[in-house]
Amino acid sequence: MIKVLFVCLGNICRSPMAQFVLQQMVDKEGLTELFEIDSAGTHDHNEKDHVGIYYRTKDILTEMKVPFSEHYSKQIRKSDYQNFDYILTMDEGNIEDLKTLLGEDKSKKIYKLLDFTSNPRNIKDPWYTGNFDETYWDVVEGCQSFLKWLKDNKKI
Repeated sequence: MIKVLFVCLGNICRSPMAQFVLQQMVDKEGLTELFEIDSAGTHDHNEKDHVGIYYRTKDILTEMKVPFSEHYSKQIRKSDYQNFDYILTMDEGNIEDLKTLLGEDKSKKIYKLLDFTSNPRNIKDPWYTGNFDETYWDVVEGCQSFLKWLKDNKKI
């Protein structure tokens, strides 16, 4: 089983969006049983307040016909580093936060999601930009490229 954890700042916009986009992709390809997919944030403020997926994230997922279930924000835990094969972040800031929270990436599990594309870059946080469409399409590009990378490297 390939265990993937998406990580962003608050776990209410980008990382749950990526979680459900990748889940839809693996389901469509008949690979559901090969994956465990989840998401978390680098900060705990939303977890403390039991915050769910941001409504604008739900709106774009609904508009794009991406199935999702309720998900409540949670902060990444040290145990997640051991439990997941890939920890896919949205930006450099997330990686810096993970270094503080988890320590050195000795097993080389931490990547930016868009590192798997031909144009590596950060995925902008729509909480601040307001541009959920741009974020959605970056997430789709990243998830497609990640799946292709897994296939090309004979991981699936």
